[in-house]
Amino acid sequence: MVDSVFKGLTQQKLALGAGFFAMLFANQSVQVLAIPFYQMQLGVDPFLLSLALALPVIAGTLITPWIGYVSDHWHGRTGKRRPLIMAGSLLSALLFGCIWMVPTHWPMLWQLSYFALFYLLFSLAAALVAVPTISLSYEISHDESQRAAIMAVNTYFIKLASVLYQWLFPLASLAIFGSVVLGIRWVGWGVALLLIGFMGALPALFCRGTANTTISHTAPGKPGFTESLQQLLHHKPLMLLMAICLLQLGGSVFAASMDYYLLVYFVSHGDIAQGAYWKGVLSSAYALTGFASVPLVNWLRARCGAVNALGWVLALTLLGGIAKWFLFVPEIGFWIVLDALLCTSVWTAMTTLIPALNAGLSDVETQLRGRPTAGMFASIYNSATSLASILALLASGATLNVIGFDATAGGAQSTHSITAMRWILTGGTVLFGILSLWCLHKYHIGLKDKLALFEAKD
Repeated sequence: MVDSVFKGLTQQKLALGAGFFAMLFANQSVQVLAIPFYQMQLGVDPFLLSLALALPVIAGTLITPWIGYVSDHWHGRTGKRRPLIMAGSLLSALLFGCIWMVPTHWPMLWQLSYFALFYLLFSLAAALVAVPTISLSYEISHDESQRAAIMAVNTYFIKLASVLYQWLFPLASLAIFGSVVLGIRWVGWGVALLLIGFMGALPALFCRGTANTTISHTAPGKPGFTESLQQLLHHKPLMLLMAICLLQLGGSVFAASMDYYLLVYFVSHGDIAQGAYWKGVLSSAYALTGFASVPLVNWLRARCGAVNALGWVLALTLLGGIAKWFLFVPEIGFWIVLDALLCTSVWTAMTTLIPALNAGLSDVETQLRGRPTAGMFASIYNSATSLASILALLASGATLNVIGFDATAGGAQSTHSITAMRWILTGGTVLFGILSLWCLHKYHIGLKDKLALFEAKD
């Protein structure tokens, strides 16, 4: 009996990990292929394309709380989450493939409008998959150790996807396709059908959320969407946890965006090829240390708890931030990989510790309210991560203009521009780490208040 339960849970973990793999491809593949396809091949204006890339993501972010509410209160024969995942996966696959079928002879504005429309529809369909999939990761098990193992498996799949999606355009550029346009269309449909459609649907086929036996059947009637959303926006621990997401996935990613420019224009004195080589070395180091950091972070969580583990990881990031000042310098050589050793664990924590803490908050709120809340908590987390990526992208572009970066100057960038990049990379990492630690401290206090309220209710 125990072996049967273990085998079933393992199967669900792998299916859920495949779903997270598909989610990352859905989030990242459009930008990876759209810039070389629409901008470099079709000649679409770069600024207008950046708007067309950002606005659909914002729309998807805005709709996710409603999707979370619907998935929490869906009553169907196959469960709350699974019908939405299946429908969303099929729609996402179809729409992703259509993005790359724009007629090449159309005028530029028509092509841009085509892209914006299908990317908008795709973003909405992808949100329909993401929220219930994240919700299932909260509901497969309510045991803390099993939940941590689930998040660890998800992280392995996410890191594997983060390595592979970077190769989509090189794959589409192979001579076997005859042209880059045809290559992107073939690769686009391959990603759509196999990675987004098929793998994205696996959680709906194999995962079963466990019933929370503490849900009260005498609880007040179902609240409206606005009331449910307001309750979460006034949930202090949740907002502090999401603030950490914004600070790390938004602020720290913005700071880290300076590393490529420093590797090219400072470390390599304007040699783009050499700078790209060291960026490849650094990215590979992050990938390898990222895989290795998953069991390390999980061990730290088991030893001292998720909150304390996150605190230690953030503290290590502060050290990594200071080290960046001394690592991103000319003639540093392979010592640059120390940056990955010091800073990679925080990105692992964002996909292991933060979701586990968010799931724990959802459990407490479900018990307090007497109704399912995993969908709403998952939607807030998904919205925070999406918003963070948009803010990081916009802030990076705007800052480069403010500090006087000039791509045409090559290695002759002004001293002011290079120094500003170094301060943003180093100081930004440290600043956002300190703010995250402050939020974590306040989160710990707020969580104690929530738990005291739950104990008083019992």
